[in-house]
Amino acid sequence: MTSEFSRELKTLSPRNLQRYASKLLRAYCEAKSIRHEAIDELTAHLDSFPDGGGLADWEQKGALLPLNGRGDDMPSDLEQSIPSQDIDDFRHVVDSAVEVGIVDIYGASTDLPVKFIEKISSILRKNNIDLPQL
Repeated sequence: MTSEFSRELKTLSPRNLQRYASKLLRAYCEAKSIRHEAIDELTAHLDSFPDGGGLADWEQKGALLPLNGRGDDMPSDLEQSIPSQDIDDFRHVVDSAVEVGIVDIYGASTDLPVKFIEKISSILRKNNIDLPQL
């Protein structure tokens, strides 16, 4: 990870960090031709990260999604559509994208959202997938 990229990430608001994580998830799925309604629902949810209040409601709605990035099983038809060599990376990208928004939701702000984005970015780079612009 370049230090310039990390510096730029640290200037983003929590909402913009969450939206960028959603972009990274979409970029991974597009590059790997992974398509499913549950992914669309999750990215729409991530993109709706609230600016101020309402974080608890937003977090609870996300927990109810079929693909929620919190260790629950993903829809079986989605899992079966992903090549076995990509399933671990897909899970890491999904879980990390979700963690960007919820890791600091009930406590003080930390650098963990940036670290999760860096983790996703590393997975994309490893797979020769271009990162979307910040």
